[in-house]
Amino acid sequence: KETSELENLLKEVSRRKHAITVNSCTDALYFSLRAAGIGVHDEVIVPALSFIATASPVVRAGAKPVFADVLPDGNIDLNEARKKITSRTKGIIPVHLYGRMSNPDEITRFVNDTGLIVIEDAAQALGSSCNGIPAGKTGFCSCFSFDPSKIIGAFGTGGAVLTDDDIVAEKIRSWRAQGKDTTTGTFSEPGYNSRLSTLQAALVLMQMKEMKHIIAERNRIASEYNRHLNGLPLNILQTPAGTDCWNYHKYPLFTPLRNELKKFLAEKEIETQIHYPYLLSGQPVFGSPQDVFPVAANISQQTLSLPVYPELSSGEIGYVCNSVQEFFKKQSI
Repeated sequence: KETSELENLLKEVSRRKHAITVNSCTDALYFSLRAAGIGVHDEVIVPALSFIATASPVVRAGAKPVFADVLPDGNIDLNEARKKITSRTKGIIPVHLYGRMSNPDEITRFVNDTGLIVIEDAAQALGSSCNGIPAGKTGFCSCFSFDPSKIIGAFGTGGAVLTDDDIVAEKIRSWRAQGKDTTTGTFSEPGYNSRLSTLQAALVLMQMKEMKHIIAERNRIASEYNRHLNGLPLNILQTPAGTDCWNYHKYPLFTPLRNELKKFLAEKEIETQIHYPYLLSGQPVFGSPQDVFPVAANISQQTLSLPVYPELSSGEIGYVCNSVQEFFKKQSI
C-alpha cells in the first residue's frame, strides 16, 4: 500500500505516467540505461563534476562515460557536451547539482538537435522546477534519490525511476524484483533484488506529504544566508531566470580560501561539506582520462556547502553567518 501510494505521489509531482521505486538512485540510473539499450561500445556524456553514482552505472551497463565540463553553476555545459559527441555516443545524463535545475528547455533543444537519449539525474532536485517543468519530467527516464542526505530521505537508501513509456516501466518493475514477470509470475530474464522496502516507502511517503514545507524552510534559510553574506569576498549562486522552485538541497558558496574557511568553521563547531572534492574524470575506475575541465576544477577547489537543514533556528543561522563574516574580517587585517 505505502509503495503504491508513494509511486502515485511521485507520478503527480513529476507529471510522469509511471514511477517505479527501487533500492537506490544508482540502480535507477542503471535500469534506465539498460532499458534504453545502452551497453558495450556505447558512450554516454556525463558532467565532470557530480557524485560518483552519476557515472558508475554507465560502466556497470558496459558503456563508457565521456565527461564534459560544466557551467559556473555546476550543471553540465551543453556546448561542451556537443563537442564530445562521436559515432558511439548514445546518451547524456544531465545532473541538477545542488538541486538547482539545468534548464529543461535547453536540454530538450539539445536532444532534438542531437538525437541523444536523455536520462535525467534528478537525485538532488526532487521538488525543484524550472519554466513550469518539474524535476523528473525531462527525457527518456528520470531518476530520484531517497538517500538520507537528500531533502526527502529514507532510513537507508532508496530511489525511483520516472518514465512515460509503458514497456520501459514494465521492464524495470521486473528487473527490480529478480526478473519476475509482473503478469505471469515467471522469471524470463536475470533481474536484481532492488525493491524499496515497505518501511522505507512509508518513511519517504510521510516526508513527501510535507515536501512543500520542507522546501519552504530550506528557502528561508537560504534567504537569510544570502542577506547576511552578501558583500563578502565570496561567490553565491543566484536563482536563475525561469526558476519556479529551487529546493536548496545544498547551499554552496565559493571562495579560493575554501579549505581555510572550512577549518575555521569546524573550530566553531559548524559542520560544512565539499560537493565535490574530486572530478569524476580523475577517478581511476574511469581510466583517469587526461582531458581538462577548468570550470569543474575551479568549482571543486572552491565550493563549500553550509548547513541548510530545516531545523536550523534563526539563532543558529546567525551564528553561521557571523562566523563566516569573522573569518573574512580576519583575512583583511
